[in-house]
Amino acid sequence: MKLSKIFLFRLYLSPLLLAAILMLVACGGGTVDPGATEESGGAETGGDDGTEVESGEEEEADTGGEEAAAEPVTVTIFVGMGTGTDPDQIQGQEDLAARFNESHEDIQIEFLIVPNEEAFERYLTMVSGDNPPDLVGPNGISTIAAFFDTWADMSEYIERDNYDMSVFYETSIALNQYPDKTLGLPMGLFPSFVFYNEDLFDAAGLDYPTHDYEDPGWTMDAMREMAMQMTLDSAGRNATDADFDREDIVQWGWSDAWTDGRGLLTKWGYENEGRPMSDDFMTAEVNNAAWVDGLQWISDGIWVDGFIPNSAAVAGLEAAGGDPFGAGTLAMFYSHTWFMSEGLNDLPFEYDLAPVPFNHQGTRIARIHADTFTVPQASQHKDQAWEVMKWLVDEEQIMDVCLIYGCLPANQNVADEFLGLLQERFPGVDYDVIFNAIDHLDDPNHESWVPEWTRVGDAINNQVNLILVGEETDAEAVLNTADEEVQAILDEYWASQ
Repeated sequence: MKLSKIFLFRLYLSPLLLAAILMLVACGGGTVDPGATEESGGAETGGDDGTEVESGEEEEADTGGEEAAAEPVTVTIFVGMGTGTDPDQIQGQEDLAARFNESHEDIQIEFLIVPNEEAFERYLTMVSGDNPPDLVGPNGISTIAAFFDTWADMSEYIERDNYDMSVFYETSIALNQYPDKTLGLPMGLFPSFVFYNEDLFDAAGLDYPTHDYEDPGWTMDAMREMAMQMTLDSAGRNATDADFDREDIVQWGWSDAWTDGRGLLTKWGYENEGRPMSDDFMTAEVNNAAWVDGLQWISDGIWVDGFIPNSAAVAGLEAAGGDPFGAGTLAMFYSHTWFMSEGLNDLPFEYDLAPVPFNHQGTRIARIHADTFTVPQASQHKDQAWEVMKWLVDEEQIMDVCLIYGCLPANQNVADEFLGLLQERFPGVDYDVIFNAIDHLDDPNHESWVPEWTRVGDAINNQVNLILVGEETDAEAVLNTADEEVQAILDEYWASQ
């Protein structure tokens, strides 16, 4: 079972390589990619004859004794940590830059597009040298957490300008706020909900899942019963039939395959939701009762009831349809708005959306992803970067920005306009399901910062994966192991502080 594109991308840098690069940043060493320097506007301009001109020579070349006009500051926007690198997105970003540059004389912007697989190392190398970018994004919560110490606190700018934060969804503001700093302005949200295949429900003679967030009957156990009836073997028997063949399944009821371990368990109602440790970050709580209960439900759903596809089965669904839902043999798929542009293209069946069910604690937790732009501490143009950040999230631009990146604008003043675009692009679905999910986001978020974020995530993912591939079926046992490993990581971290 794939633990998510974000998770897989994060593992592109091995722990040893990442540690070496972080040490390079701390020591201030390293070299800067010459291409990056040129693209970032760091190269000197040449003279009329093509030779490089020194600063003193430029002054001597000025005629009439008149003071030369101040050159505009170039704000370099580093793109590559997440979305933004596809050809259509690159063109959209170039159009944004042209619009900004035409309307600003003192600041110019340029987007530095870096392939995803190179972005982490490239960013750290630039920061450690003399050529840091000025804005980085779109950054998800996980990327912010992975490079947390490199980001500048923007709270003083918000306070200085008396910036009106009320234009944003209230729940989105907290996603950028940390105990010691605020990292940026809310840009885009990716709420989560259930995509369901109407044709499969019709064939089974079952009612569609409710769309009502207040319906107390839509629980994980009610969904399980529905999903088992939607899970079929090649003989057409569903998973409630005593003769159902779990070794010959051709249609599945439920999947939440495209996330990581924290994301998989955040909806189960632990008091700190997506952050499996105490409020002071000193005590691991990975084996909390809610997570053990949720992971055992998942384990039984795979290996006992059979309505959840295991890792091998998910790979088969992806091979057949490009993603688990597109094959047409999965009744319900839990994911985010970013999946809509990726997975709802020319589907050969009808679909709609439903809320994530209530968990066993009686709460509804719909995990959320969020993107923003952040300013590196090493940036030499923080004031100008702040102006660009404000421009990007302003209601005059945010629709175009979110069309490029596939997000729901965090600026709620454009909600009606965004709804119109959804209706045009995805006609017939219940759009209220999308917007209402924002009120149920996971807080603390499942991608939020914790000490030694990468190592903690790996410890949890490695143990959860044992359940997904079938090497273990006892949720408490694997989470006990994960808890011990995370506690050791925390102890080591705090001992070094």
